Amino acid sequence: MAEKKLIAICQSGGDFVTHKDGSLSYNGGDAHAIDIDNDTLFDDFKMEIAEMWNYNPVTMTIKYFLPGNKKTLITISNDKDLKRMINFHEDSITTDVYVITREVIAHDISNMPASRSSRTTISEAVVPVDDTPVDGIIVNSVEAEPLIVDVPMDSTPPPPPPPSTIAATAANIAKHLKAVEWENTITGVDQRFTNVHEFREALRKYSIAHGFAYKFIKNDSHRVTVKCKSEGCPWRLHASRLSTTQLFCIKKMSSTHTCDGAVLTTGNQATTNWVADIIKQKLRDSSVSTSRSITFVADIQKGLRESIAEVFENGYHGYCLRYLTESFKRDLKTQFSNEVKRLLVADFYAAAYAPKLEGFQRSTESIKVISAEAYNWVVASKPEHWANVFFGGARYNHMTSNFGEMFYRWVSEAHELPITQMVDVIRGKMMELIYTRRVDSNQWLTRLTPSMEQKLQKETMKSRSLEVLFSPGSIFEVRGDSIEKVDIDHWDCSCKGWHLTGLPCCHAIAVFECIGRNPYDYCSRYFTTESYRLTYSQSINPVPNIDMPIKKDSSEGTVLVTPPPARRTPGRPKTQRIQDLDKRKLQCSRCKGFGHNKSTCKSI
Repeated sequence: MAEKKLIAICQSGGDFVTHKDGSLSYNGGDAHAIDIDNDTLFDDFKMEIAEMWNYNPVTMTIKYFLPGNKKTLITISNDKDLKRMINFHEDSITTDVYVITREVIAHDISNMPASRSSRTTISEAVVPVDDTPVDGIIVNSVEAEPLIVDVPMDSTPPPPPPPSTIAATAANIAKHLKAVEWENTITGVDQRFTNVHEFREALRKYSIAHGFAYKFIKNDSHRVTVKCKSEGCPWRLHASRLSTTQLFCIKKMSSTHTCDGAVLTTGNQATTNWVADIIKQKLRDSSVSTSRSITFVADIQKGLRESIAEVFENGYHGYCLRYLTESFKRDLKTQFSNEVKRLLVADFYAAAYAPKLEGFQRSTESIKVISAEAYNWVVASKPEHWANVFFGGARYNHMTSNFGEMFYRWVSEAHELPITQMVDVIRGKMMELIYTRRVDSNQWLTRLTPSMEQKLQKETMKSRSLEVLFSPGSIFEVRGDSIEKVDIDHWDCSCKGWHLTGLPCCHAIAVFECIGRNPYDYCSRYFTTESYRLTYSQSINPVPNIDMPIKKDSSEGTVLVTPPPARRTPGRPKTQRIQDLDKRKLQCSRCKGFGHNKSTCKSI
């Protein structure tokens, strides 16, 4: 029996409308039907939709509702997401799919990003996000080598800005980016919320979207009454909890404003926790699924280790080898000479990079010969997080997290600036970086990026001395200094080089040459010149209204950022005893000498 097909009703060009109960509906636009089943590939599905409306697939996002849930939109970004949607709707004949596209502005040399001397504003500094799935790998900023999330820990972050600055900046960002979405979070009398916290969050977003600040008249778990902060403005709202439930309901609301929202930036609605929640939601909405297999290369810092495992169900935490080495040397209680430490670290690195178990064991045994203490430390340090032979994720042979230090160096160089100016300096550097790498990559003529092309050629040279034993299936035996098994269907070789680097090893290339396959077809797509160009194909748009950094010798236009107001801690303040360092010297009453008294005087 043929597998049942699901009819995807693809809709685009309309708008989502939020109702009082928080549910969404889609109005307007155009619709087309596409037959899909479990054999349908996401890329094919996306390309068919793109051709249907003549959309650029790079700028497209595809979303759907779970059955019976019209409040949460789910993003489809890979084959697994598409199959999951089909399984969710296995009892249905049709499913609604919503296609959202954004405009991409192409920049050429005549539209170079503005220099850092331009006046720009943070509210417009938005990086377009590529929705193309990357199979759980975050593409690194250097030569399109795919990676992984870098979380360096040794860079000192800039001091946090004052709450007033955070409030003003966050409000400005949110006002521009979320105004349309947040305008209807408060709709009027009889609107219900799950609890008081949900109501307060909706109220905060509503005030930012409409450009006014409010103050609480009453604010507890049962009743909330607020009024506009502008003197004489009649806007007022009262909500309370419905009896015998946790539901919070708006009872009274005067929706008329006579103010112009001038006091918005003096409000404290935009707290640091709220800003963090907004960023978290934007990450969820965007290229970052918690169910995808993502590899993080980071320190072993407590909290980070537990958080990765808790949030990303299929995530992998690869310990940064550089940080691990520092801990290794620091934790050893026995005193070793510099030469012995160098040998221990060399064996430790060899164990980490070893692709096979015997290599790992050989290196750790060398450590054990020098120091049993060091050996025990290595065994207890969870090698499954740092040794190639045990690590379950894919980190393409990146063993340290220092590949993101350039960005953190930018932050440290600008950390003395006010927060808006610091962000603008970083934005300018990112604009220059994107433009430079786009121009450079447009001159490449190779299928892979230059560094990956060079590595592939080295493996090709090694393959010419190898012997291949033919097999009727997809598994081959390759003989050289060792005997290796190559499985071309699963992109794997027993030497583990193919799996660890993302490029075919010399054994796999020897097989390709014998059976007439192209090695380039078996390279990770993240190493291609096309992927590199796609990474830097979009620009950060210049924005013209921010105060630029003031030169040190200039006193005009200085922006004063004051520290947050100090709060007195509860209890009696501690007093500090001031001791007189110039204590009174002893003087003898008998001989009038110093340094002794009459009982110890030796004059008599």
